[in-house]
Amino acid sequence: MAHPYIRFRILLARHAVAQLALRLRSSAEIAALLLGPATVGLVAFAAMPAMLAASRPWTLALPLLLLHGLAMGLPFLLLRSQVLPAHTLPWLAGLPVAPRLQLQAAMLVAALLAAPLGLAYAASLAIWLGQHPDWISPARAAGGTVFSFLLSWSSGAWLLARAARIPAPSRRAPALQAATGQTGWETGTAAGHGMLWRRLFWLPLWRTGSHAGPRQAALLAAGLGAMLVWMLGPPWLPRVAGAIAVSILFVLLVHDADTTVRTQVARLAPVTAGWPLRFTRLAWGARAAAQAPALLVLAVLSATGFMVHAWHGGAGKLYLALACLTPPLLAATPPFTPRGRMALVGLAIMLLCAVGSKVAN
Repeated sequence: MAHPYIRFRILLARHAVAQLALRLRSSAEIAALLLGPATVGLVAFAAMPAMLAASRPWTLALPLLLLHGLAMGLPFLLLRSQVLPAHTLPWLAGLPVAPRLQLQAAMLVAALLAAPLGLAYAASLAIWLGQHPDWISPARAAGGTVFSFLLSWSSGAWLLARAARIPAPSRRAPALQAATGQTGWETGTAAGHGMLWRRLFWLPLWRTGSHAGPRQAALLAAGLGAMLVWMLGPPWLPRVAGAIAVSILFVLLVHDADTTVRTQVARLAPVTAGWPLRFTRLAWGARAAAQAPALLVLAVLSATGFMVHAWHGGAGKLYLALACLTPPLLAATPPFTPRGRMALVGLAIMLLCAVGSKVAN
């Protein structure tokens, strides 16, 4: 029979997964409706990076597999606050639980979170191994994929085990933070809108408990990496996969940045109603500044594409036009309903993926 501590951690994880699935249900329905058969193609690409890495010489395959496995473990960092809510951390840290039991619970929770990734890998392997392409060695492809999955699972378990040992915060911290916040507000008021933007919109992205900043940084890094694979990758890497990855990550980066700022604006609007400033102007400035990471990806993609002559055809010019229209379209349109917003995001992803695949071919 499982230890009560392990059962409690599993129950926390199952509740977090159920809440996440409930929030993503409408998004999944719209994605399946818009992408349709392309969803099967995306599943088929799930294990391709690991299979391609395993097909290289071992001196290159091992670093690539290590990098891929650690990169696929990053979602555990974003889900950590869901499976370990902040209000439970002081209580968990004070329990007389052996480190071995904490590690066992973390490994089981990580296995629960990694199960969808494992299923996607298994389906992708079955699709590719059933086709028997020349570039795949069945034994090395399966071994590399399993190695990458185990590394992702292990890194996720380590992150969860480390988070469960966070000590309880000091009781003097709130008072100190309140005094610091008051000083910061006075300084920000004197310095103008630039300092206010930093205090009200930039710092909340990185404060303890917020994953918005790290999430957008991860999307930016992934978008730039996919762009390099698409434009400058070696011949053995499929360019279509890079085009699809860039299109998806670019739209998600725009959507996530704008959604984060809209949420912060809604949170601050009642508080700032009595402040002596034009908050609407500040909010629009913050929404414009939030698109800077996406514009960076677009600028690097445009410049690199011109270097390799990717935009000379009609499909290339259309892709650039659509990519340039996506940030203002998502940032300037009203929020509608959550389902309508996701429909707009899904439509942008579908159009960019279709045109980008044409450019890559």
